[in-house]
Amino acid sequence: MALIFISLAAGILIGYFRPLSARGAKVTHTFTMLGLIILLASMGAQLGSNKKILGELGQIGVEAAVLAGCSVAGSVLLVYFARNYIYRDLEQKLSHWQGREDR
Repeated sequence: MALIFISLAAGILIGYFRPLSARGAKVTHTFTMLGLIILLASMGAQLGSNKKILGELGQIGVEAAVLAGCSVAGSVLLVYFARNYIYRDLEQKLSHWQGREDR
């Protein structure tokens, strides 16, 4: 697992200090998509060969849908509260600066 984080950090540093050209970004995107397709196909093959998981697929699907729905609802709720906090803070700063201009 450490190798994954080290590789990610190295990639971030390389990308920060030496950004890719447009062609390099396109090639990298192609390889990333190819790797993702291979990963998903191999995961699907592994899941398909597991009889226990296939037998519980209906239950797993319901649980996944509930978790996804709760995640989306929680995210929307947090954004709503954060928006109100940010707007209130901006309004206070704006009124403070407007008060200084009136002087």
